[in-house]
Amino acid sequence: MYGSTLKMDISNRFMSREIDVPGKDFCDMSKGYDTAFEDFSIVNCMLPRVYHPPLQGNIYEKLSASVAKQLFPEINMVIDYDQLLNKRPGKTDAVFAWHQDMAYWPPPSITPDTRTVTFSLALDTTTPENGCLLFVPGSGVGKELRPHVPLKNNRDESHTIAIDVGDEEEQVHLEAKRGDVTIHDEWVVHGSRGNQTQGDRRTYVVAFRTEETVSRERALGFTHSHNAEFSWDKWIDPPSQSPSI
Repeated sequence: MYGSTLKMDISNRFMSREIDVPGKDFCDMSKGYDTAFEDFSIVNCMLPRVYHPPLQGNIYEKLSASVAKQLFPEINMVIDYDQLLNKRPGKTDAVFAWHQDMAYWPPPSITPDTRTVTFSLALDTTTPENGCLLFVPGSGVGKELRPHVPLKNNRDESHTIAIDVGDEEEQVHLEAKRGDVTIHDEWVVHGSRGNQTQGDRRTYVVAFRTEETVSRERALGFTHSHNAEFSWDKWIDPPSQSPSI
C-alpha cells in the first residue's frame, strides 16, 4: 500500500500542527490566506520534506522516482516539491478549483522543458462523495495553457488560481483506494469537489521535474514556498468571467 499507514501518521502530525509549518505554507487552498485554522476546508501543507527532513528518502519517494525514471529514461528527473492535503470531514466547500499545474509555475519561456510527473498517494479511499480527483480527458494533449484567474483579488490574498470548465466538457471522476497512487502531467485540466462525508480525504503529493528545470526555478528564487517574495500574478492571463467547478 505504498507505505500509506506510515505516511498517514506523518500527515496527521502536520495537519494537527504538531510539526510546525510557517506562514503561508500552511493554508487553505479553497479560501484566502486570512482564514483561521479552525475554519480550514482544504488543509494544505507545502514542502513537508523541507520542514520535516526525516521524511526525505521514504519508500514513496523512492518508488515514485523509479516510475518517473521509467517514464523518462533519457533524462534525470528530480523532486521539485511535495505537498500534503486534507479535505476535512463534511466540508462541502472543500473545492479544489479547476486548473492546470503549469499555471502555478514559471512559464515555458523560462523553463522550456516542462516535463512533469506528479504522484498523488491516497491516504484515504477517494470517491465522488469525498471529493476525488476530477479531470477533463484529452485536455493536456495540446500542451496549451488555458487562461487562469486568482481565486481572490490576487495571489497575495490566496495562492489558488482557477479556470472555467463548461458543462459541455467531459468530466471524469478518478477514484482511488487507500494506498493507490495516481499520476498526471503538467497540462491536464483537473480539480475536485467538496467532501460530503464524515471522514477525511488526505493526499500526499510528490512532483518530479527535470533537473535542469528545477535548477532554472531555483535560480529565479522559485521554490514552491508560498512564503517566497515572488510576483505570481505576472503569469496569469485573466479570463473574462469567473471560474467555477
